Amino acid sequence: MTLTKRILAVLALTLLCATFAQAQSPLAKVGGKVYASAYANWKATIQQAPTATGAGTIIVTPGIPSNPDGSQVIAAFVSPGGGIYTPIIVGQGSTNQETVTPTAVSNCNSSGSGTATCSITATFANTHGPGDVVVSGDAGIQEAMNSIPNGGVVVVDQLAGATDAMLTATIVNPKIVIEDTRGYAEQWWNPQGGATAIAAPAVLTAVTALPSATPVGAFGTGTYYMCVAYVDIMGQEGACSPTFSQAGLATGSFIFTAPAASTGAVGYTIYISLTSGTYQLAYKVPLVTQPTAIGAYPVANGVCTLTTVETVTPACSMANTVYGTTAATATVSAITVNTSPIDPQVTTVSTTSVYTPNAGGRSSYIYVPGSHIGTPGLVAASLPFTISAADATTVPSVIGTSNLFPGLMNKVGRIIEVCGKATTTASTATTVSIQFQWDAFGQNTAGKGVQIGNLGVIPATAFATTMVGTFCEDFQTTVASASATGGSIQVMGGYLNTSGVAITAAGLAAGSDPTIAAVGSLNLAEDARLNVIYLHQNGTDGTAVTLQDLTFKVLN
Repeated sequence: MTLTKRILAVLALTLLCATFAQAQSPLAKVGGKVYASAYANWKATIQQAPTATGAGTIIVTPGIPSNPDGSQVIAAFVSPGGGIYTPIIVGQGSTNQETVTPTAVSNCNSSGSGTATCSITATFANTHGPGDVVVSGDAGIQEAMNSIPNGGVVVVDQLAGATDAMLTATIVNPKIVIEDTRGYAEQWWNPQGGATAIAAPAVLTAVTALPSATPVGAFGTGTYYMCVAYVDIMGQEGACSPTFSQAGLATGSFIFTAPAASTGAVGYTIYISLTSGTYQLAYKVPLVTQPTAIGAYPVANGVCTLTTVETVTPACSMANTVYGTTAATATVSAITVNTSPIDPQVTTVSTTSVYTPNAGGRSSYIYVPGSHIGTPGLVAASLPFTISAADATTVPSVIGTSNLFPGLMNKVGRIIEVCGKATTTASTATTVSIQFQWDAFGQNTAGKGVQIGNLGVIPATAFATTMVGTFCEDFQTTVASASATGGSIQVMGGYLNTSGVAITAAGLAAGSDPTIAAVGSLNLAEDARLNVIYLHQNGTDGTAVTLQDLTFKVLN
């Protein structure tokens, strides 16, 4: 054989091996990552099926009794904890082939021979019979995610035929990011919320917020205002339920029934005023204990069973069929304190001393593509926040609030960048500020968090009508602490650009943050909220300012 022929033979063999390798599914878990295509190979066959279309139940026997990680094939249909159902293709290769998502999976068991069966309930457009094949309906994506419920990276490659539609239809797990290697350039899919705000729960009653003599508590016979707020899968709170007040019992407690299930809600938080307080100053009930060491994660304090599907904002569990969670009752025995965060609302206007949060909770989230891996548990981008009443001169208005997970900033040198765009259609303001406020347990002052940034600008002339403000601010931790008042954050730099209905009408102006020293007395160990605040000193605003978008980026 000539040298040329030998080279050609080697090249042909190399190409054949490469082609064969690409046709094989990778190992399920490699280098700490889970490959979805490895979970797309399971197969089951129908034993029994209904003879009519519509809602019905099929009984299947797996052809492959386990997934690549050794878990039972039930994990191909539903998450180990229950609730998250995986799309499946029923009748693969037949004229009656269809993709359905189960609504229930039950009676999964193994016989003496080790053959497992499962009953799968769904709504079928076609009829099916014994011997029909059942396979993954989403190229193994949800199955791979089900295998790492506590978080990680799921890789989606080109081997199993995954589509963008499959990725956007995947149930969001805030602890999981998706690495997409199907195309020429690698990209990452991270959760983003929709435009619809999560609903406010129904007003409490004397039954759903029950005064009780047992267990013995610190409440008295005075009047207390209280409300509850939904928490979404990314740990973002919604607006609190409408105002409600009632008298407590001497040395008593309050027992809260979980609010009714609501689209997007996986948990709830509780707010109670001081004795003879107000609805606007209802303070958040702590559901975890303050960490005792830097880097330690807060643990439940016994008020309720916390939801585990999100870990950004400690919240009592509530019923959610998508995630398979159940409702938990909460028993509050300790009176709240005025150094805690206050209740988020959509109709109450702030004052110069009470900064009412503007909740950012959403009723839905989907995975969207991006150029970099996100920070699990951090909402990288939010669509418009709810608009409130028109802002009065010299009176601050919280235009957007974002919940941050415990310890996000409790690392010396950690830097985050916060950017956004705020607009109004009726303003003649001549001095405009965008401020940032750290809002956490143990550090506040009766409805007011700690200001950590203040961008200000004076336009060349007053705004004609429309005001558009774009801003960015960087913050770095200079002191980490396990104390409720021991942390410090330094402004690294930022800008605020504003314009009116046209640049020639109101001028284009830019401002920066004059803050020089680090801001201390912050609680960086527990969960926190960042309030974005709009303030104008002169002129008038005929309509309120809307925070059109808000982005977070961890720079270091």
